[in-house]
Amino acid sequence: MALAGLLVLVVCFSLLVVQIQSAATAYLAGQSIWSRAQLGSVYELERYARDGEAEQLQRARQWLAIVQADQRARQELESPSLDQERATQALIAGRNHPDDIPAMIWLFRCCSEVGHLRRAVDVWQASDAKIAALAKIADRLEQQWQSGHVDEQTLAGLRAELGALNVRLDALTERFRSAMSEAARWMTYTLSLASLCFMLLVALLAWWLCWLLMRNLQRSEQSFRAIFEQAEIGMIQLDEHGDIIAVNPAICNMLKYPREQLQTMSRADLVYPEDWELGAERREHMHLGHIDSYTIEHRLIKGNGGTVWARVTVSRVLGKSSLRISQGRDNPSFIALIEDVSESRRLSVELSFQATHDALTGIFNRRAFERRLSIVLAEARAEQLQHALFFIDLDQFKVINDTSGHHAGDRLLQQVVDVLRRTLREHDMLARLGGDEFGVILENCSLVTAGQVAEKLRLELSKMVFVWDERRYDITCSIGMVSVTAVTPDTEHVLRTADIACYLAKEQGRNRVYISEVDDQQQLARQGEMEWLNRIRTAISENRLFLDAQLIVPTRPTQGGLRYEVLVRLRSEQGEIVPPGVFLPAAERFGAAYPIDRWVIEHTFSQLAAHPAHLAQLESCHINLSGVSLDQPDLYQFIVGMLKQYQIPADKICFEVTETAAVNNLAEAIKLMELLGQKGCHFGLDDFGTGLSSFSYLRRLPIDDLKIDGVFVRDMDRDDTDLAMVRAINEIGQTLHKKTIAEFVENKATLALLTDMGVDFAQGFGLHKPCRFSVLLANPDPLSLVQQPPD
Repeated sequence: MALAGLLVLVVCFSLLVVQIQSAATAYLAGQSIWSRAQLGSVYELERYARDGEAEQLQRARQWLAIVQADQRARQELESPSLDQERATQALIAGRNHPDDIPAMIWLFRCCSEVGHLRRAVDVWQASDAKIAALAKIADRLEQQWQSGHVDEQTLAGLRAELGALNVRLDALTERFRSAMSEAARWMTYTLSLASLCFMLLVALLAWWLCWLLMRNLQRSEQSFRAIFEQAEIGMIQLDEHGDIIAVNPAICNMLKYPREQLQTMSRADLVYPEDWELGAERREHMHLGHIDSYTIEHRLIKGNGGTVWARVTVSRVLGKSSLRISQGRDNPSFIALIEDVSESRRLSVELSFQATHDALTGIFNRRAFERRLSIVLAEARAEQLQHALFFIDLDQFKVINDTSGHHAGDRLLQQVVDVLRRTLREHDMLARLGGDEFGVILENCSLVTAGQVAEKLRLELSKMVFVWDERRYDITCSIGMVSVTAVTPDTEHVLRTADIACYLAKEQGRNRVYISEVDDQQQLARQGEMEWLNRIRTAISENRLFLDAQLIVPTRPTQGGLRYEVLVRLRSEQGEIVPPGVFLPAAERFGAAYPIDRWVIEHTFSQLAAHPAHLAQLESCHINLSGVSLDQPDLYQFIVGMLKQYQIPADKICFEVTETAAVNNLAEAIKLMELLGQKGCHFGLDDFGTGLSSFSYLRRLPIDDLKIDGVFVRDMDRDDTDLAMVRAINEIGQTLHKKTIAEFVENKATLALLTDMGVDFAQGFGLHKPCRFSVLLANPDPLSLVQQPPD
C-alpha cells in the first residue's frame, strides 16, 4: 500500500512538471501569434491609409480581433470569479490551440504573481492602451475614407501615429517575449531542482519502505515458522511432484508417524487408495496456476494402520519459499493444512441418519418417505412406470398402550418392524409415518402383485403373538393400498388416497387389505368427508357456527324444571343451513370434533352468562361431547376454565356422551366424569341401547341421565319389540337410580306409553322443534314453547 502511494505521488509530480512546461510553451506560442496579429493589423492599416480599400480595413480588423481576444481572455483570468467558459472562448478566438487552454488558465491563475511571470503579465497589461489606440486609428481612417472629402494632411498624421504606435508595440512585444523566456528558463531550472530533490526524497522513502517490508517479511517468516511448529492443526509442505518437504509435530501426532519418516514419504503414501482420485481435477488446475487453493475431505492412512478422515486445504506457494523450510528450492511448492474431522463426520452421518430414520425402529421416517415418494412419482411420469404404496395401521394398538404401558407399545412396534422387514424385498422402502402407522413403497410393481404382497404382510402379522407381563395379544393390521402411475396428480393425493383406503379397511372390520381403484365410490365418499375438515375449520374462523336448542320435557309436571339440549348448526359458504348429519360424522371421523365441542361449550356458557334471569330458572343444560374430545388432555382444564370465566354453576350443566364413545374411551370417560363430577357437573349417556355391550359398563360409568336411543322410541307404539326394548332400558336405568330420557317422541301415543312405564323425560319434534338458542334465552317462560304432540 505504501509503495503504491509513493508511485501515485511520483506520477502526480511528473504530471505537474509536464503541465507547467506545457503551459509556458503555450504562452510563448500565443505570444508569437499575438505579435503576428499586431504586425498584420498595422500593415493593413498603413495600406488602407494610402489606398482606402475596404478589404484592407476588414483584414486589419480581423488581425486586431485576435489581439483584442487575448486582451479579453487576460482580463477574464484576472477576475476574482473566473468564468471558465468565457475565458476559454476568448483564448480560442486569440488563435490558441484548444488543448493548451486548460494548462494556460491554470498557470495564469496559480502562478501569475510569481517572479518573471509577473513581469510578463505587467507587459501584457501595458499593451492594453496601445491596442485601444490602434483601434481608434482604424476608426478615424474609416471615417476619413467614408466622408468623401479625404484630407491628405490628416491621413499623413494618422500614418505617422500608426508608425509610432507600431514601434511602441514592437518594444512591448519584445519585452513580453523576453519576460516569458526568462520565466520559462526559471521554471525549467526550478522544476529540475525540485525534481532532483523530489527523486531523492522518493528514493529515500522507497529505501525506507523496502527496509520495513524486509523486516516485516523476516518477522512474518519467524512467526510462521513458530506457527508451523506449534500449531495444533497438521501442516505439510510438498513440492510440485507431491513429495513431502517438511511437516510439523501436529501432523506427526495425528497420523502416528515420526517426522523423519513422514519427510521421506509422498502424498500418495498417505492418502487412502480408494480416495486417490478425489480432487484430481482441482489439483491439476492448481498445478497449472488456474486456482491458488482448494479444500477437500478424504481419508489418510495412519502409521498404526488405521485411517482418519481429514479436511485438507492445499495452497500454492509461488517462487522460493519465504518460510525457508524448503531448503532453498525455487520451484513451486504447496502448503497443506490438515484437520481431523473424523468425529464431526461421524456426527454428521449420525445426524443425517437421525434426520431420515425413526429413532425407535431404525427404519425411514415420514420425511424420507415423502421425499422418496416424490422421486418415485417423477420416475413414473418420465418412464411410464407403475409403483404401489401401502398404509399399514395396527389394529387396537391403543389398547396395548393403555393396558400394558408405552414400553410395551414400543417393543411391539420393534417386533412388527422385524416382521415387515423379513416379508418385504430388500429394495422396498419401509417407513414409520407416526404412532402405529407405517408406509411401504413397492417400485416397479403392478397393483395385482402389490395386493399379494399386502395380503402376505397381513397374514404374517396376524400370525404374530405379542406377550407382555404374561398378557397375550393377537396382532392384526389394516392396510390401504394405492397405485402410483404417470396420471397420479401429486404426492399429497397419493398419501391422502392411501390414508382413506386404510381407514376404509378399518371401517369394514379391520384385519384386511383395501385396494383403492380408479373411480372408487367409497374412496370418493370418504374423500368428500375429509374435505369437510377444512370447511369446518373455515366455518369456525368465519363464525358460521350457531346454536339451536330443544326442550327436554318432564312426562309428569312435578318431575322437573327447565331442561334443554343445545345443538350445533353450520351455515355453508352460501348461507344455507347444513344438516348436522352431513358435517358432524365427518368431524368425528377425522378429528375436527374437538374444536367444535370447545366452540359449543364456550358460546353456550357466554350466552347463559349474558342472561342471568334465565340461568336462575335453568335446571339442566345438556351439551354433547364427542368421543374424540374425551381423548384430549386439556379438555378438563378448558371446561373448568370456562365455568370460572363465565361464573356458570356447574350443577346446571350436563355433558352427554354417546354410548359408543364412552365404551371405546372407557378409561378417559370415567376419569373425566369423575373429575368434572367433583366440580358439580352431571353426565348423561346418549343413544343408549344400540350397542348393548355397554350394559356391562353401565355400573362403572358415573352418569346421572340415561338417554334411550330414538331408534327404539320412534315406533314403540306400533312395534312390540321396540316397546320391550324401551321398557327394559328404562327399568335398568330406574334400578340404577338414573333419570331416563326418551328421544324422538313424535305423537301422543308414544308419550302416553313412556309416561305409563315411568320414563322421566321426553324429547322430540312432537313436543318441541329445535329453535335458536337466543330465542329460548330471550323467552321469560321457555316452557311455554312446549306443544301438544299430534295424534
